[in-house]
Amino acid sequence: SNSGEALLKKRINHLSNAPKLPTAVTSTLEFDFLKEEMQLWQSLFENSSTGMLSGDSRPFFSALRQQSDKSARGCDPQTFSLADTPLSSVKWELNNQKAQKLLNLKEPVALSNTFLHKLKPEQPEQFLSSLEQLGSTQTSIHTEVQSSNDKDSVRHLSLNISINSNNLLLVTILDITRNKKLEEELRDHLKLLESRVKDRTHDIAISHQRLASEGTQRQRLTGQLRESLAHITQSVIGAKRILEVALPGREELNSIFPNSVLIDRPRDIMGGDFLFTGVKNGKKTLALIDSTGHGIPGAMVSLMGSSLVNKAFTSLKDPNPSNILVHFQEEFDIRMQVNQGTPQMYGFDAAVITQDPATKTIQFSGARGDLFLVRDGETQTIRGSRASIDLMKLYTDQVEATEYELHNIEYQDGDQFYILSDGVRDQFGGERSRKLGRKRLCDILAKHHKLPHTKREKAIQKDLLIWKGANAKVDDATLVGIQC
Repeated sequence: SNSGEALLKKRINHLSNAPKLPTAVTSTLEFDFLKEEMQLWQSLFENSSTGMLSGDSRPFFSALRQQSDKSARGCDPQTFSLADTPLSSVKWELNNQKAQKLLNLKEPVALSNTFLHKLKPEQPEQFLSSLEQLGSTQTSIHTEVQSSNDKDSVRHLSLNISINSNNLLLVTILDITRNKKLEEELRDHLKLLESRVKDRTHDIAISHQRLASEGTQRQRLTGQLRESLAHITQSVIGAKRILEVALPGREELNSIFPNSVLIDRPRDIMGGDFLFTGVKNGKKTLALIDSTGHGIPGAMVSLMGSSLVNKAFTSLKDPNPSNILVHFQEEFDIRMQVNQGTPQMYGFDAAVITQDPATKTIQFSGARGDLFLVRDGETQTIRGSRASIDLMKLYTDQVEATEYELHNIEYQDGDQFYILSDGVRDQFGGERSRKLGRKRLCDILAKHHKLPHTKREKAIQKDLLIWKGANAKVDDATLVGIQC
């Protein structure tokens, strides 16, 4: 084409600046270069992925000067095309087949300007403004257009229009339809994401409001619970004070058994362990009774048990530990027969000792309770009977009263006797979190036997606490000891 020849001539003129050669050689070189350059350019144009158009720029500038600036302003993007610009005055030529394919053209070389009607700029006013600057302040401009074919399908093209010093107007065309489609898909995807984010944000806001409402309600309920717990705790503390008045304590114990030791550690504020003390016929009686359960239920059972053991002691003319426990069992059966239709889970373990100063003897009986004697630095264990005080007649075929073995011990001056509830020896602790057991308890009692009773009480309690460590209390733990 003419434009191709112009470019080739420019290339040959550049090469002609080399040292002069004979005319015959120069003609031969010019022909050979022309042939090779044409083949090279043709190969480049045909294999390029970019379409190329070219034309004479002089008609374009002439039309550009004649066109009024206002005539194309405010144009409708739907109808405005490149045919409405000075580009329609140019006689265009195809430079490669790619341009023919992209523009959907059938003319092999020379073109009519009708193809410009198919090219519509996406931003007409911006394109017109850039077109006016071509050749003056800019040597090339860029725009994106839509091209429609006979099947009414739309193709998106990127046009680069440039001008050179040889009055050549060159248009390169690149298909960006796929890019536009990807951009559209990306925009749709972003819209979808924005919609999902908006929905999720809305859901989170609703959840936050719900949580805030639930948090407020939870705080209110927590406050009510704390207030109720405080009232209950105060009530339990008040009930404990009443229980301490109703049941024998340290003062009653010391009045009958001087130099005694008492360690009382209920699992909760209140407990089910209680003491009984009494004097009859010159004999002093001490009992430690472990009620079923702990806490408030255990405390209520202990009140009933205290009433029953008092009745047993006062009704007997010559009470000893064995007949006290037998009478206690009988009275308990009678009391519980009132509600035979209701299952009863109440019961007691007990250890009872009676000291006779005249004969220097200690009598002992136990209902699953043991007696520990510390003499000369060694601890002996006297086991009680294995029967508890419970509803034997109601739930078994047993008719005869339970017998509790009576042990008679001649004591020596300085002997120490201890009775305790099972919460002491069953407490878990130590390095392997095991029960304290009888053997370890015997060692603790023997270790401190030389101490005065006040220091001995503190030392024993300290060892028990060290053994327990961070473990939870398993039951009410009470230990009481006397010294003869």
